[in-house]
Amino acid sequence: MSEGTSPQFVILASVLGAILGFAALILLAMSLNGWSYEYPLDDVYIHLAIAEQITNGGYGINPGEYVSASSSPIYPYLLTPFAETAVQRWLPLVWNLAFVSVAAGLLGYVFSEAGYGRLAVALGAAAPISLAMCTTAYTGMENMGHGAASMAIVVGLWRYVKSDQVTWLLIAGVFLAPAFRLEGLALAMAAGGTVAITGRWCTGAGLMALGLLPVVALALYLTSLGLEPLPNSVTAKLDAQGGGDGLAGHAQKFAYNIQQPGGGLLFILCTLVAALGAAVSLRDRRIGLFGLAVAAAGFAHLVIGSIGWMNRYENYILIANTAALAILLSHSERSIKSIAMLAVIVGGFVTYVPMFANIYIWNVKAIAHQQGEMSRFAKDFVQAPIAVNDIGYVSWRNPDPVLDLWGLASAEILEMRKQPQPQGWGGPLVQEHGVRLVMIYDDWLQDAVAPEWRKLGELWLDNVPAAFLGDQVVAFYAPNADDVPDLVNLLRLWEVDLPESARFEYEATVE
Repeated sequence: MSEGTSPQFVILASVLGAILGFAALILLAMSLNGWSYEYPLDDVYIHLAIAEQITNGGYGINPGEYVSASSSPIYPYLLTPFAETAVQRWLPLVWNLAFVSVAAGLLGYVFSEAGYGRLAVALGAAAPISLAMCTTAYTGMENMGHGAASMAIVVGLWRYVKSDQVTWLLIAGVFLAPAFRLEGLALAMAAGGTVAITGRWCTGAGLMALGLLPVVALALYLTSLGLEPLPNSVTAKLDAQGGGDGLAGHAQKFAYNIQQPGGGLLFILCTLVAALGAAVSLRDRRIGLFGLAVAAAGFAHLVIGSIGWMNRYENYILIANTAALAILLSHSERSIKSIAMLAVIVGGFVTYVPMFANIYIWNVKAIAHQQGEMSRFAKDFVQAPIAVNDIGYVSWRNPDPVLDLWGLASAEILEMRKQPQPQGWGGPLVQEHGVRLVMIYDDWLQDAVAPEWRKLGELWLDNVPAAFLGDQVVAFYAPNADDVPDLVNLLRLWEVDLPESARFEYEATVE
């Protein structure tokens, strides 16, 4: 093997492709925001706020109030170092740089070891952008950590079926995938099951127990705090996704998912991996079972999981099935497997790059000029309890309570939203919590607006097209009419420093 196609060289090219791609996406997004950096999702700040509370002995977004606003068992804990200092803000960025580098390196290792020759260098360097790995890391969330752990499972399971050795890579992946995201159970259980049915029953059962450990630990911890075993954020997302219960509901969910751009690509990959796994099993049962296990986890995601949400939810299983396809094609003719993998890379570019270029690239600016400005008003001017539907930025480093009217940080409100409520159901809640200001998307929570609330106006975003936000308009309300004059005065002071793409339109009755 020449130096140009050595595993080390391919891994290096893959890691460099990930790092450079990740940096390029961030710099492009920052260039639209005056070279100032913000995370492109408000959810990142939820994790930072929870990490802040963890370091103070709590678990939630408000001091002394236990809530399960994070769907990741481990990610908030990774953000606890340097809490309440300027350094903490950069931890999601640092972690995601590490996550995308590990995931890309493992994928590059697969391309090299599966016999793609010099093409492995190009595949490894292009895959991080093509398969939305860099975009997933760009979000600042835990999803790329899930992707790295999933790649560890795939590579570890491949080594097992080839050599019958259970390596630390497989063990780490099986534990960490569910620890990052509960969806990681599917691939972890598939890996443990594969080990079991290939003759290592006790080892396979041990791996499955290891995969369950972080999920069970989270459930026990939440119940010990008096919370439901399933995080509110998971319940809220499941409710939002719809599809109903039972087989019909899952069939509807599957049909919806495969119609999405990322879901269609994932479905094609899973189908190819399943078909090749079945074919390969006729001559090599263990490798065939490996392929079927990875494909099964992919189909499980299409039936139960989500597609989209800045393409970060399906990324772990997309790259896992890409790696499995490369492995199953390893003994095919060079031209066949080269064409197949190039088709995957091209398909990824066509599917994901336009979405980033036209939509997600604007999110750094959108978050800075919407949630960032809401946060500035709440913390620097109002300095009192507030109510919102996006809880991240406004709760991070906020000493005053934040009431979540959407329910990620309130099991009570989440349960309320599942049933029809009378107009103005938010009134008693904000009164009970002493809320002085409400900032919500009217389209989300119009029925929560109480008759006694006085609308102050709306925060609008201009020249931020198609950003991935709940809405481009945030309505500001004063629950108590007596607070209107003071809040208007504070708004006048706050709007002086609004950025050029944000403007506040006052309600005519308060002008």
